[in-house]
Amino acid sequence: MSIHMRAVLRGLLAVGACSLAVAPVASADVVKPRSAAAFRDSVGVVTHVVYYDTAYGNWPRVVARLDDLGVRHLRDGLYGNPSPAWHDWNERYFKAVDLAAAHGMRFDFIVGKPGYDGGTLDQLLNVAGGRLRKSAEALEEPNEFDHFNGGPGWASQLTRYSRELYRKVKRNPALRALPVVGPAFGTLQGASRVGDQRAYLDVGNIHPYTGGLSPDAKLVRTEIARGSAVSGRKPMWATEAGFHNAMRGPAQEQPGVSEQAAAVYLTRTFLQHFQSGVARTYAYELLDEKPDRRGRDPQQHFGLLRHDFSPKPAYRALRNLLGLMGRTGARSQPRPLRLDVHGPSDLHRLVLQKADGTYLVALWRTASVWDRDRGRTLRVAPRAVSVALPGAKRVSSADPVRSAHLRRLALRRGNVRLRVAGRPLLLEVTPRR
Repeated sequence: MSIHMRAVLRGLLAVGACSLAVAPVASADVVKPRSAAAFRDSVGVVTHVVYYDTAYGNWPRVVARLDDLGVRHLRDGLYGNPSPAWHDWNERYFKAVDLAAAHGMRFDFIVGKPGYDGGTLDQLLNVAGGRLRKSAEALEEPNEFDHFNGGPGWASQLTRYSRELYRKVKRNPALRALPVVGPAFGTLQGASRVGDQRAYLDVGNIHPYTGGLSPDAKLVRTEIARGSAVSGRKPMWATEAGFHNAMRGPAQEQPGVSEQAAAVYLTRTFLQHFQSGVARTYAYELLDEKPDRRGRDPQQHFGLLRHDFSPKPAYRALRNLLGLMGRTGARSQPRPLRLDVHGPSDLHRLVLQKADGTYLVALWRTASVWDRDRGRTLRVAPRAVSVALPGAKRVSSADPVRSAHLRRLALRRGNVRLRVAGRPLLLEVTPRR
């Protein structure tokens, strides 16, 4: 369960300058908001339950951090080898999954691959439909099989396995209601090599790592188009996306970014993906696995938490963002908002409505806050933004990268003025009743 690395990132590095191009914000008199609860539901995180020799070995502490973070959607592997030699290992895994489920968390389980030693396909599905059924919310076809296995015939091996998985899930009364997520790929050509598989999946799958660049709509559209070669117009999930902080990592791999830049970019990632139609995004990953004080191993620095469980800025930013969405409340039928936004050409917006009827207007720019070639912070000059809200009674703003605190803004004749730099801002709009 790795991430886009060599082949994918060479492609991203080659088009890096192009990926910073953005479309201007489109203004509208009346905007139909999306549900804030739906945005919260779009946020997930990758974990590694069975990495027992890493920080994940302290699973109760992992669950406590997930509770604090407010994320309820996890992505992890599925294990079910029934041989006696696996008994204790499996039981530890089952109990860990049960603990997360008892705290309201549910898993997208990656269901093995050809030649997998964690269980045959039938054994894995027996576990998913039996012991772990209450913990499962999705079943995912093999992860980056092109990257990890490769070699002649990998595409036909993957296709046979994935089709068999889909057929068996849909014939199983205990499992058929679960969506089957298609395979993710670790090379730029992977999806096109496999081709159209929409009859054998319910949800498409992409890994839109930016290679240390600022996330933007163009890159997401490119990744969705690539993944759609396999999934067609089925809903799309990004089962991995993120940034690492290994500043001395190998030059041929994904460049690292500072912890502060990762907080800005990850917050933007969730907003940009949701705006672009990605139904769910899983941050890779919750926790740095092992110590690496010299910062040379990217795999040890993708976490929202350091290996000692201390929070990085990205953890705090995501917790703040989710807190501003509201932790409780059923999805309400969104009511239109009169809105007009004017600002710089790289400004984006996302309009949400909370269960209590208040609106959230997310504003963010795609300007880079990190120079990945020189390894240093880039200052983004604040730019003026004006927001017309004719039906607003009160407007407050929050900077989730720094805090969940809401600050009252001056509302003059239905207009507010503010300045937006590199960090995204959220406006909470209380409408007149």
